[in-house]
Order: sequence, then C-alpha cells, then structure tokens
Amino acid sequence: MSRLRPWDPERDAAAVLAAFLGSPDLHRQAPPIEALADARDYLEAIAAEALAIELDGEAVGCVMAADREPRHGTAWMSYWLAPAARGRGLASRALDALSRRLFAHGLHRLELGARANNPASIAVAERAGYVREGVERERLRYVDADGTATRFDVVRFARLATDPAPALEPLEGA
Repeated sequence: MSRLRPWDPERDAAAVLAAFLGSPDLHRQAPPIEALADARDYLEAIAAEALAIELDGEAVGCVMAADREPRHGTAWMSYWLAPAARGRGLASRALDALSRRLFAHGLHRLELGARANNPASIAVAERAGYVREGVERERLRYVDADGTATRFDVVRFARLATDPAPALEPLEGA
C-alpha cells in the first residue's frame, strides 16, 4: 500500500539515510547526508514543504513544493525515490497528488526541472501532467568525491491549474 504522509524525522531518518547512501544521484544532489543526524536535520529542514511517499509502511521517497509565491500563485516542485521503490509510478502519482492539492489551494503554476540525462525523472514529470518548456544549458554543477566537476543541462517543466489532469490515480494521504 502506498500513500503520502508528513515526515517524522525520528521514524524516517534511517530510511532517508539508506536511500541517499544507496543512490549516487541522490547523494550528489542533496545536502550531505552521511549519518542519521544528517538525515534528521534534512527532514526537519523540509518538513513544512515536503511529504513522505510511503510504501508498505516505510518512507521510500519525497515530494515537495518549495519557494511558494502566493502573489504569483507559483511553487517549485521536486521529488525523489529510493532506488528500490523506482519503476512503480509512485513519484508521478505523488507529484500529481500534491499538484492537485496546491491547485485546490489557489496556486496556478507549478514548475520543476529534471536533468536532461535523467530520462526517468523526465518521465515522472510528463506522466504527472507537466509540460516541457525548454532547456537550461549547463544549469547544474555537481562535484564528485574525487573533485571532478560536471555540468548538466536541465529540462524545465510546468503544470498550470488550467491544464488537463493526467489519467493517474493520485496517492492518498496527508
């Protein structure tokens, strides 16, 4: 069974730590999470903007609406899944569920970016009804453990409150 729920830093820290240590992409993109205390700090920092994606009682991912701008009715969306939870449609369903909720609360435009070399993340956005708007060339710069820096293009997406909803069953919960 899958659902959305609020994060619990004490309960969920071990799952977050395992997800980030088990995925080089997550580990590279997020603040350093190398111990339980780091995972708890991360969860406390995102608690007001994020929901846990739960599968069979365990937190396996996150969907988040950051940088909410009430004047313009916008927010910046993001998501991640632990490697073992990928390929089940959970991220798309979670992104769609949170998007619908934000639209119901008056937001109009939700935006996100996915690395151009990450087709799975691009597919999540498209399945959740987000429309490709362009590419930001060399937008991101990540440094590997050996000090090698690499730049990545980012595909930008948006979904408007007036866009048709995708044919997904949104995740229930929080």
